[in-house]
Amino acid sequence: MADLTLVPLLRKCSNEDLEYLVNFIKEKADFTETLTVSPGYRAHYPNHSMYVNEIAHHIRLFGGNSIPNFFRDEGPPYEEIVRDVANKVGADYEHYNSVEQIEMKILLKMLEDAFDKMSAAEKSEIIKAFEQAGAKNLNLRAGFPATAILAQLAVKSSGFLAYQVAVIVANNVAKAVLGHGLKLATNAALTRAIGIFAGPIGWVITGLWTAISVAGPAYRVTIPCVCHVAYLRQKIQAREDFGGNE
Repeated sequence: MADLTLVPLLRKCSNEDLEYLVNFIKEKADFTETLTVSPGYRAHYPNHSMYVNEIAHHIRLFGGNSIPNFFRDEGPPYEEIVRDVANKVGADYEHYNSVEQIEMKILLKMLEDAFDKMSAAEKSEIIKAFEQAGAKNLNLRAGFPATAILAQLAVKSSGFLAYQVAVIVANNVAKAVLGHGLKLATNAALTRAIGIFAGPIGWVITGLWTAISVAGPAYRVTIPCVCHVAYLRQKIQAREDFGGNE
């Protein structure tokens, strides 16, 4: 059964955007992925938009453990995967939060963890970059704890700023996992923020990989996929609200 939280979103995405999800599944699933032998992939690759149901299906498969999936031939709903990833990365959320809200809390938590690994000089630069990118009047100093800084960003993380937060995290997750970032046309402030976060977010991802039990769900697939889907959601929203500026 198609996931109505995930599939309609993926149908709005370009082949270039979907390629990252396909690569997360192919390159990080070792020998356990079956996407590359699915009918849609074999018939349409690299026209990913022609088999989004199968992409979503395989993301869901990696979101559950093997025994339940074997009996129901599908993974848990995407919303359940998002909540599971939030728990894994330590993002706080409420039971009534929407998928989009929880996705953003995941991105902000990863940003917070990366921020904690920065020097005072890097923190000053990132605060300046966020302010120049649209987060005005943060009233923060580099010496403030990451939780205080990200708390203010969380309050302001709507509209184009939410898209910029998503770009920073998704770009650096892709770089850490696949070895290359997103293909983006960004302004100077956003480009600087992406660069500053590059190393720390890579460290956060490495730490997550180390902490994940091989017996559990395949977080090496679901964490980057959820981060990328969160980015795609914000990108589509920004395109609808602001005419596609990146």
